[in-house]
Amino acid sequence: MPSYRSVLSIGDLAPGRSPHDVEHAVRGAVEATTVLEALQVDVVRGEPRVTARFTGTDDAEAREVHARTTAAVRAVAQVPRSRLAVVVSGRSAYLG
Repeated sequence: MPSYRSVLSIGDLAPGRSPHDVEHAVRGAVEATTVLEALQVDVVRGEPRVTARFTGTDDAEAREVHARTTAAVRAVAQVPRSRLAVVVSGRSAYLG
């Protein structure tokens, strides 16, 4: 089963929300239908970023998981950018 990465830049949190709420939103959205392989929080060039690696049967399912994840995080924080990638030999190949 292929692996995918949903990469979301995180902006300002909604009033009353914490970084823990962002992690909870990602976990809930991904684990609703598939396996969350890894969850990583980074700061890249001064911008917080969340990367969720998950399994999917195909690109269509991965797009649905990515859309659901992005929507869940947008409920608790701004998401200026989000990208979906398939993992090929350990590297991300971004899907259009």
